[in-house]
Amino acid sequence: MPEQYDAIICGGSFGGLAAAQQIGGRVLIIDRLEIGDGETSASAVPIACLEKMDMTHVIDQVHEEIYLHTRRRTQKLTFFRFCTFNYRQFCEDLFARTGAEFVRARITSARAGRVETTAGTFEAPIVIDSAGWRTAAGKGGEKAARASRKSFGVEARQPYRGEGLHFYVGPSRGSRRFYWAFPAGDHVRAGLATYTGASDLSGDLERFCDDLHLGPPGKVHGGYFTSRLTDAVRDGMFLVGDSAGMCLPVSGEGIRPALVFGQVAGRLAERVRTGEMRLDQALSAYRAFVQSRGKGYRILDRLQSVLNVLPDPLFALFARYIATPRMLRYANRGYWNVASPDLLTADKAADPLPATAVPA
Repeated sequence: MPEQYDAIICGGSFGGLAAAQQIGGRVLIIDRLEIGDGETSASAVPIACLEKMDMTHVIDQVHEEIYLHTRRRTQKLTFFRFCTFNYRQFCEDLFARTGAEFVRARITSARAGRVETTAGTFEAPIVIDSAGWRTAAGKGGEKAARASRKSFGVEARQPYRGEGLHFYVGPSRGSRRFYWAFPAGDHVRAGLATYTGASDLSGDLERFCDDLHLGPPGKVHGGYFTSRLTDAVRDGMFLVGDSAGMCLPVSGEGIRPALVFGQVAGRLAERVRTGEMRLDQALSAYRAFVQSRGKGYRILDRLQSVLNVLPDPLFALFARYIATPRMLRYANRGYWNVASPDLLTADKAADPLPATAVPA
């Protein structure tokens, strides 16, 4: 007989761990890698995320400024405070808080009530899919077919000390590259991404590291991510993070949405576990909450499509315009509300959707 749980979470990174933190009872997390082994991003978030979750001890470095480097100009932007942090420590410490069980296995199929893996079959009335761009639903090629706006990024870690988050915009040739250099204490996280699905980026990364005088990149990590919001409910499951295309276009920020939507999904799942809500009610509430943030995603998505092909002089003009005080205030507010860190908590939330969870 398949082993029974109160909830099963597919994926043991940001979204899955954030959801598990909000659910009581017997919870199982399934991932093909050990907790803390699956880093694919630059591990940078608004510092408010870690403050709200009482996880500031994992911070490597705090950054007050963002610098946007275009071909002939550097523009300083003052958004909210960001930080780079230790991915492994974050995941391991958050997992310890969840009290969940863990199975390392590859998921072969998932749907409402049942998850099949290479380690056996597991059942639970609640399933949360946070398995990444492939998603946990379907089999084989069906997983890839479900991805939305599949983008790709790579990153290397090099010895370095500096201040501020630095973004570099590559020349537009119909497939613009977006580069970054994020100092993190004694090293820098240098990488690049494209929003067109191009994945042969190793040569570009080597040239970028050479331009910054960092030397040849050593160990490289990265992968695909999704940056076009899709339905957050599928096959009777809550979808979180890349499974639902929650990575923010333009910035490529995926950790904050995964944490925010992961906790909201977990809170609603907990109401199902305790009998306060039916599963269909919880799924509907989650879908409505995610859709209430859809306008912000659509604006960023359209902007990303324009920026991909915008001629370099116009891109520099756009950077100057977005840095004006009036526009920066507007952009800050809208960008924050798409996935507001104010919704995060260090403990199980009393309400599934706090009063601050109003449509953006």
